[in-house]
Amino acid sequence: MSPAAVSVVVPVKDGAAHLPALLAALREQQVTGGFELVALDSGSRDGSRELLAAPQDFALTRIDVGPAEFDHGATRNRGAREAQGAFLVFLSQDALPVGPRFLEALVEPLRQDPRLAGVSARQRPRPDADAITRERLARGGLAETRARRVFATAAELDAMPALERLRACTFDNVAAAVRRDVWLAHPFPASRFGEDVEWADRVLRAGFGLAVAPAAEVVHSHERSVSVLFRRRYLEHRALMRVFGLAVVPSVSGLLRAAVGGALHDLTVAWRAREPGRALVRAPWQAIAEACGEYRGARDERRGRPYPRWA
Repeated sequence: MSPAAVSVVVPVKDGAAHLPALLAALREQQVTGGFELVALDSGSRDGSRELLAAPQDFALTRIDVGPAEFDHGATRNRGAREAQGAFLVFLSQDALPVGPRFLEALVEPLRQDPRLAGVSARQRPRPDADAITRERLARGGLAETRARRVFATAAELDAMPALERLRACTFDNVAAAVRRDVWLAHPFPASRFGEDVEWADRVLRAGFGLAVAPAAEVVHSHERSVSVLFRRRYLEHRALMRVFGLAVVPSVSGLLRAAVGGALHDLTVAWRAREPGRALVRAPWQAIAEACGEYRGARDERRGRPYPRWA
């Protein structure tokens, strides 16, 4: 049997709540040349391993990764090395593809334009996502309904302000496709977080382009608890400082402004959406957690501090 044209690589950690829907969505996929699934399980104890061991209508390889070995970049590289496809599709376990042509729409720009290194899918929030989550996603570069392609030389990237350079490097392994030959020359950097934007910066500098394909869509959004938001923003903003030298909240005074401004903004969004009272109570604390994570993440990276155990 000839290898599948597309290899779907999914890191898994206690993903039993999401895997049945993801596997069902993959069973529906209609993609030229077929596809395989490479799942990298990092010590799941909730039945995920059993779900991945069940017979499927497509080829499925499960690779065990020790929890202490997990790394966002290195683990995805391990999955890619085991994959056979000319196109590598990276998915989060909680990203749900929309429609049977998702994989086809995601890799089609790579088939059409050999100058492209990677393509990101459009993301839309889960139906039960709150108003603030929906507003955050709408502001991001992956909620657009228009196709987007970016090419930029190293000199052009270096001349850009940090935020503009970040926008040029829009690429998200929540749901993205990569040309295998480009990945072989430019694997993901080992990284606690942010391997995708760092890779995007590298491939743009190497002369390739990036695209967003809105015809390929996933449903994906995150829990907005205070602890999750703080941890996620901490990791994100360490990565932004490392790759772009970007500190969105650079000082204690900036932290105060970001916390107050964010709380007022999020309260307004929740109020206008007529969110329930408990959402209005949570909104300021969530905004403060985000601002604190952004400040501490950039500060710790700038000072070269080790990652805390909770991160």
